[in-house]
Amino acid sequence: SNHAAAGAHPKMEARHQPPDCPKPEVGNFTLPLPGIFTVPLTALAAKGLTERYTEAMEPADRALERLDALLPTSDPRAALKGWIEALRGEENDFLEGGSEEVLIEGRVFYRFAQRGSAWAASLAAAVRPHLFGMGTAPVALAGLAPREVFREGRDRRTETILTEVLSLAARDLADDLAAAHQALAMANERLADLYASSQARAVWRLIASLGPLTRAEAARALGVTRRTASQAAAALDGAGLARLREGDQVLVPIVGAATSARW
Repeated sequence: SNHAAAGAHPKMEARHQPPDCPKPEVGNFTLPLPGIFTVPLTALAAKGLTERYTEAMEPADRALERLDALLPTSDPRAALKGWIEALRGEENDFLEGGSEEVLIEGRVFYRFAQRGSAWAASLAAAVRPHLFGMGTAPVALAGLAPREVFREGRDRRTETILTEVLSLAARDLADDLAAAHQALAMANERLADLYASSQARAVWRLIASLGPLTRAEAARALGVTRRTASQAAAALDGAGLARLREGDQVLVPIVGAATSARW
């Protein structure tokens, strides 16, 4: 989601930094990274998990190197097309195969081929807003390299697929920005009387973007005590922005006040 990365209103500044990463560099992805990385790093911190990047990010590093070789460009769609065709033709692990025959004990079975690295290509495109003439920003056009463009024997042309995904990505980004703006505006109105030191605003941004979290998870994500997170949760409850769900006591954005109705 872009919600958590959409940047804070001046009145909504948080006393919170993204979780530290043990490695200052991840291949071509140098920390501090664009805002889209803040979201998963914060989510991992909330869940008490760590990430080891080196091996997993290798396909994204290669995709990024090829994309950087095409920048700057005055024709983003043509650059995307040339980049994807290069990945298809020269990077076999990006290809999406169909079903394949497997012989087991004299019997033939059909199974889907291993998934390719389309995710890595989409990630590389997302961290290069320069492709579209935008400066480095904490938002991203996501999903620009879907699995379909790497599929062997596909029916649709690359240009047709890219036209569709660019439109969808732009629409999703606009929706995310509108939702984030609404969430920040509601918090500014309903939490206006809180002390500046309150973490309620930061907790609100977390649950409005990442979804329901326990108070312990919110505390880990923000680097505060559980007591502080509990006080923030109580403030959000009192402001009508969130509630503690019965049973598991997870803090849930209230439908109508949250950035999405899916919670």
